[in-house]
Order: sequence, then structure tokens, then C-alpha cells
Amino acid sequence: MILFDQAGAGERRSKIMPPDPALKSFVEHLWVQKAPLPNAWRSPWRIVPDVNPQLIAVISCRPGQLKNVRCVIVGARSRFADISQANRLVTLGAQLHPGSLPLLTRLPASDFTDQSVSIEEVLGVRGNCLIEQLNEQRSAVQALHVLSQFLCIEFAGKKAVPTVDTLLVHDDRARDLAAALGLSSRTLYGRMKEQIGLAPKRLLRIRRIHRALGLCRDRQMSWAQISTFCGYADQAHLVREFQDLLGESPRTWQARVFPCGFVQDNEEDQGSTWPHSENR
Repeated sequence: MILFDQAGAGERRSKIMPPDPALKSFVEHLWVQKAPLPNAWRSPWRIVPDVNPQLIAVISCRPGQLKNVRCVIVGARSRFADISQANRLVTLGAQLHPGSLPLLTRLPASDFTDQSVSIEEVLGVRGNCLIEQLNEQRSAVQALHVLSQFLCIEFAGKKAVPTVDTLLVHDDRARDLAAALGLSSRTLYGRMKEQIGLAPKRLLRIRRIHRALGLCRDRQMSWAQISTFCGYADQAHLVREFQDLLGESPRTWQARVFPCGFVQDNEEDQGSTWPHSENR
């Protein structure tokens, strides 16, 4: 979930909205994230590994230039990625359900794993039309509506394919998941790579670390308690998973939420017009 990015440091400037009813089988939620306050983050954001693919639009502007719109399809992420926030005005997107990406792109989800691919490259003319429409909008709300309507058209007439992801809340071991689905381990591996883009064990590890991230943000439990609650062998096991999937220790990760110079912004209007540098 996007609010885990940079340990949730952007939550105060983010808004999550439910999808259009026609998209509920394909889209988990829509989201808007306003740019950080000036100089609040001088280094790139660390993005968490995630099983959900995304359709993301970035509205950016360099000093003295007109605004620029970039739209990308982002596949499942097997581990962390550091992403520059420089010159961003607003970032918005749709978080898709695991298994929806092949329906949108007609390509295996594994083609997009750990990748950010321009929508024009994947969808051609349809992608170019979306970029043009986004560039014509004057607010984040309008742009998000355009993105939603685009997805309604793209998914129209398509039937969501049940994925192995539906049982992940009940099984923490790949072999148990395969048994529950009546599949061999090899078949389970192939299906998950095609539909979701991740191997079963990697996906289960990401699910588990997301549970740990949610608990560590509340600061109500010790690391030892979190490791036990989330099913890690011990605290050392949790630390190793943080190092491998997030690139740093749990305490270092947790410290990201309050970077030097961060000041809470009380502005809540996600529908305001773009800043003065917008295209005319």
C-alpha cells in the first residue's frame, strides 16, 4: 500500500479513494499524493516491495518550465526501490488488484516485475490519448477522474480472473497454498509469475513484511512482539527480512517517517488547481 512508502512520511499529504463500482473487481483503490513541502525530503523516497501493480501519473515541473505529465505502468516490486521526488507537483494513480495487470496489458505480469514502463510503450495510441487528456486537466481531482474513466473503458467487458492471491490471507507457506488450491508447486509457481509477477515464496514474504510495517507504524509493540505476531522465527529473522526487502534495519526504516525539516501541512484541498507553473 502506498502509505508505507518512505515509512508513511507522505501520508499527511495523501488521499485514498474507492474506485468506480465498475472497477471494483480490478482496482483496489485510487490515490492522490501532493508534493512534499519545499526541502522536506532532499533524498529519494524508499518505496516498499508490493504485490499490487499500479497505474501512476506524475505531474511535474522544473523551475521556469511548463508542467509535464508522465504516466507509467508499474509491476509488482520484489524489493525496495529508491525514487526521486524532485520537481513533482502531484502524483496520482490506481492500485490494481493482483492479477489485473495481464487483463490491462495482454502481457504476463512478470514482464513488468520491478519495472516502470511508459503507458505509451504498452498501449500505444490509447496511452498517448490518456497522456493528452491528463495534460488538459487543471486539478488532481479532474486528472484522477480521467484516469478512472480510462480504466473503465480498458476493463469493460473483461472478467476478473480469480488468482491465487485470494487465499494468501490464510496461508503463509507456499506448499500449503499449493495444497489448498489443489496445484503442484510447479503449477502454482507458473501461475503466480504469469498473473502476479512474483514467485510464491517472495509474495508471501512481502505480505508478511507489510503486516510488520503496519504494526511498527503504530509504535505499540516491541520488535520482538512484532516478529512473533507476524510469524517470524525470532527478532533476528525479522531484521534479516527488513535488510533484504527494505535495504535497512527496522529502526532505520522507522526513522524515515520524520526526516529532518519535515513540517506538517494543514492544507487539505486535494481538488485545488495546479500551481502557477501549469500549462496554459
